[in-house]
Amino acid sequence: MKINNPFEKKLKRSVLEHLYKKGTLDEKTIVINELTIDSFSRRADLVVIKNGKMIAYEIKSDADSLNRLSGQMDKYLDYFDKVVVVTTSKHTPNILNSINEKIEVWEIADDKVILKKRGKLQRVESKEKYLDLLKVHEMKKMAHLFQIKLEGKNKQEVRKSIIKGLGGISFEKLKAFTINAISNRYALTSNLFIENILLRKKVILSDIDLLSPYSAQRTNIYIGHEESILGQLMKL
Repeated sequence: MKINNPFEKKLKRSVLEHLYKKGTLDEKTIVINELTIDSFSRRADLVVIKNGKMIAYEIKSDADSLNRLSGQMDKYLDYFDKVVVVTTSKHTPNILNSINEKIEVWEIADDKVILKKRGKLQRVESKEKYLDLLKVHEMKKMAHLFQIKLEGKNKQEVRKSIIKGLGGISFEKLKAFTINAISNRYALTSNLFIENILLRKKVILSDIDLLSPYSAQRTNIYIGHEESILGQLMKL
């Protein structure tokens, strides 16, 4: 994880301002700063959830190294519907020459987003990857919802039990559950961020602090603009 990188924070602001101006950020959007993935061993810099899609934004500022970027982005493709690398003119040529064809590339210049390479929406190939995004209490809720018998209580045992029952769960229902769980987990900070930018009609640098995973105590609150998990899944 990158610590106290002011250049990264400025790029995040530019990304979020761009998304706001495009109309992407509204009350039905969940914005996450540093979402842990890959069984909580990695962090995606920004993730935006909307309309049943999870899009990850990886920030590469002038202060960042590009070591292992290609492999890192390939890993992100295991979890997200789309991956966007956001960088500056310093890194753009090297990034364009090294990444997967599915990855989108944005360059920030004078606080504006320049599309350097268009990416592709794609389907997550492995059901097990969705489990990597969930905490143990969320997996237990999944097991209860889909009537999967648990053979233990710790995370490894719960995960193993659910994997055995994944054949009876469609990709669509599994994805819907995962998105709902993550959205509820980050609703508190995301809603605060969205309320601020909609009121001000722009994104300022200090708004990024509202998205910090450490800025507020998280609670699993009901998201007013979403249906219950059961109601949502029964429509699939």
